[in-house]
Amino acid sequence: MPVTCRNSDLVLDVRDTTPATEDIVNKYDTFLDALCPERYAFQRDAIKAALRFLVSAVYPDTRALAVDNYERNERLRGRYATLADYLATFPLADRRSVSLDLATGTGKSWVLYGLARILLAEGLVDKVLVLCPSLTIEDGLKEKFLQLGADPNLKAILQELGAIHAGADVKSADTDILPGDICVENIHAVYERTGSSIENSFKGKGGRTLVLNDEAHHIFSKADSATKRWLEFLANPDYGFRYMIHVSGTPYIGDDYFTDVVYRYGLKQAIEARVVKQIDYKLDQLVGRDAGLQETWHNHLLNRERLAGRVKPITIIVTEKIAACVRVWGEVVEFIADKEGIGRDEAEKRV
Repeated sequence: MPVTCRNSDLVLDVRDTTPATEDIVNKYDTFLDALCPERYAFQRDAIKAALRFLVSAVYPDTRALAVDNYERNERLRGRYATLADYLATFPLADRRSVSLDLATGTGKSWVLYGLARILLAEGLVDKVLVLCPSLTIEDGLKEKFLQLGADPNLKAILQELGAIHAGADVKSADTDILPGDICVENIHAVYERTGSSIENSFKGKGGRTLVLNDEAHHIFSKADSATKRWLEFLANPDYGFRYMIHVSGTPYIGDDYFTDVVYRYGLKQAIEARVVKQIDYKLDQLVGRDAGLQETWHNHLLNRERLAGRVKPITIIVTEKIAACVRVWGEVVEFIADKEGIGRDEAEKRV
């Protein structure tokens, strides 16, 4: 009978402490100390957990890591009746492909950048491809990478360690990606034929490329056909990508937690450590649409009065899906038009 597992029960243990692996994992401690402030020690731990797997001779691929954990972890055996059932949850089992669960707001950009620079420095890969689901995230990653790349201490430390690639140019896919480069792109660019160098720069070179996927829950989502193409790109034998790290603050496929996570720093941990702020969720105690909107509208008016002359208050309503968002938007427009005695056009401008 299947048993209930906590997310922490599913985290994979990379049990490789051989001298060859330890030498590489610990070699970059000084670099990680300079990159990640003491308060963010978990970033160093996340980077080292991923690095340990990527350089391990004990685990040639994710399948080997999964098999080892299944044999050692009683909880896994209780949740998955057979090893075959368990392995079926790994879509990229024949690669070195694992995930990091890092709560939103904990600095995933530092982790991605640290992994990119270390693998280039070690010479394990020649190029790094960083993929994300939107232009907004792409711009944020580029800005952070350029900021970190401008730190002369980080480059100096890597040079002292004998880095193969001590520096790293941050580029987009509108130019050729050369050895030592980090390419940051939104996933939609990989499907473009015009103006994109993805195919020319990475086709047939995946064995020497590190792929870092941000907001990785989009990759494995069953609801979006566009994200299905993301997974197909990663698995495409024409590219032959070998090294892949997926990072997400919500590593779930539906209600199921990712099974390939090798490090977890959850929201509760982040809040308790004051790395991110406590979130005060509004609990609806009123029943019905009009009652809920009435309360929200009333609170908005109070905020507008309280903050008059200082800041314009904004009330945000979050829905699960886009279709629901469109429906709720229409309901709010009707409510505001009726409540404030204004026309629909004016109400639409306010919502």
